[in-house]
Amino acid sequence: MKKPFIAIFLLIGLAGCKPKKAIQLREAIDQKEKTAFNIVVGKGGAEEQKLQCLIKGDFQGALAALDREEKDFDRLIDSIRVLPAAGIKQGEPLKAAAVEYYTALKTLQLFDRNEVAQQEAARRMKGDSAMNAYKKIYELNVQKQGMYKNVYEKDSVFHEAKKRFNAEHGI
Repeated sequence: MKKPFIAIFLLIGLAGCKPKKAIQLREAIDQKEKTAFNIVVGKGGAEEQKLQCLIKGDFQGALAALDREEKDFDRLIDSIRVLPAAGIKQGEPLKAAAVEYYTALKTLQLFDRNEVAQQEAARRMKGDSAMNAYKKIYELNVQKQGMYKNVYEKDSVFHEAKKRFNAEHGI
């Protein structure tokens, strides 16, 4: 009579076990998402600082804020690359998808350097030169729209990688 109870408890115990390394990797990736959110929209973040500088017409300050944002993204991406994923099923694809997504997001955010430089140049110009500078700003905005599409695609791939990872580990 004791053997069936022991077997049942053993099966329940094994079924309740989740792969610890997989959970730690997923939690680390989730934390990076919060970090990226803070870089892009966080109070006092580089993006907010850039916008405040642009409102004041401080183009050099805006470029300095973009430099800070680039360093923040570089740290974020590097911290994902060094996460341990060896021996974790779907771990490497999850990391790769995260790196690709945050790299695309970084590229999109830092594209603002071109716009800031063009805005600064347009501000000093008059007549046809100013009109040409504003046309260039428009062209940059069209290019940026394509970059948004790339970010959305990378986000979709990242989301699917998370789903496969979660399914693989029962998370």
